[in-house]
Amino acid sequence: MNIEKRGNSYRITISCGYENGKRVKRYATFVPPKGLTAKQEQKAALEFAEDFERKVKGGTTIQYNKMTFRAFCNGLYDKNHLQTLKPRTISEYRIIIDSRLLPFFGDMQLRSITPLDIRKWLSSLDRKDGSDKSLSRNSAGVWFRTLSAILGKAYEWELIDENPCKRVKSPSKPQSEVKALQIEDFRKIVDKLPEYHDHRIRLFIQLMLSTGIREAEAAGLEWRDVDFKNFTLSINRTSQYIPGQGMVETTPKSKTSVRSIPISEELVRELENYKNWQEEQVQKLDVLYEGATGEKTRLFTTLTGKPVYDSTLRSWLKKYLAWCEVPPITVHGLRHTFASILIADGVDPRTTAAILGHSSPSLVMNVYANPQDEAKRNAITKINRHFKRD
Repeated sequence: MNIEKRGNSYRITISCGYENGKRVKRYATFVPPKGLTAKQEQKAALEFAEDFERKVKGGTTIQYNKMTFRAFCNGLYDKNHLQTLKPRTISEYRIIIDSRLLPFFGDMQLRSITPLDIRKWLSSLDRKDGSDKSLSRNSAGVWFRTLSAILGKAYEWELIDENPCKRVKSPSKPQSEVKALQIEDFRKIVDKLPEYHDHRIRLFIQLMLSTGIREAEAAGLEWRDVDFKNFTLSINRTSQYIPGQGMVETTPKSKTSVRSIPISEELVRELENYKNWQEEQVQKLDVLYEGATGEKTRLFTTLTGKPVYDSTLRSWLKKYLAWCEVPPITVHGLRHTFASILIADGVDPRTTAAILGHSSPSLVMNVYANPQDEAKRNAITKINRHFKRD
């Protein structure tokens, strides 16, 4: 083992004997953290060199030394990590890997990818939809974080000495806050619900604003999840569209996402009315009905009984808000609306987090606590009381 200082870094050389008559050596570069004394720096370099030598002598570095980025993504990474994720996440990763990462990094050796290569890749990114618009920094940021996650696993599994993405600044801009309805618009769309012509959309809007459930959770709801006697709604599954696979049913996002949510008597009555209406539609369709039957029937279906796509739910919301003449928001925005109103009404963060299916009350406060104008006015009214004179 040889340790050679070169400017602000150290070059580590490990001799691995001979191969085909030639001496085989493995190299690594160590850049010590700033602020160390000369003695601390030398100690850190020695510890790094000894760790590198263990990896090399143990065979890990030699075995995978020439592995390409493509081979890693389609082999070790796919088998040992990607396939353990949710179907929707797998699909999203594969699209980014196949369309954005492999064309540039695919044939590069995993160990040879440098921060400079990553900067060149970022500067080469462009749109592939033929649009003249400039590429979104947020999109580039998602692709960069995907690359960093992949190389992070390679580092964790000791296939590379460091994650080169750590030396490159992420191009993503701060994520914009998800919009939530103000209480005035919330009341407006609730008041107009009885007037809307589509029973499915009416119930969908009321359910989302009454429970704060996720889009995929709503798509996966079945009648066996509704307890009419105890006034509860159980979240046990999600249903999402996966490109190339169609509608895929899976478990909720996390352990805390599997939950039971109390529902109001008013919502229970609407659910009972809706179930009767749905059963009438099934009888009318007769042999043309294509959905499940009994307690496994989905709450939200197409007109012929098939499970609705999550994109259909988004379309329903868009139509209804336009009809109400209320500013557009996403389905996730309904979830934010639900949470922000609970918080503005004084519901504690832990209870709000439990209803939403989150384990972290602080996350709820940081992400979902969109300020309500009415709550802000009430706050100012309270502080102004101190200025009133008798």
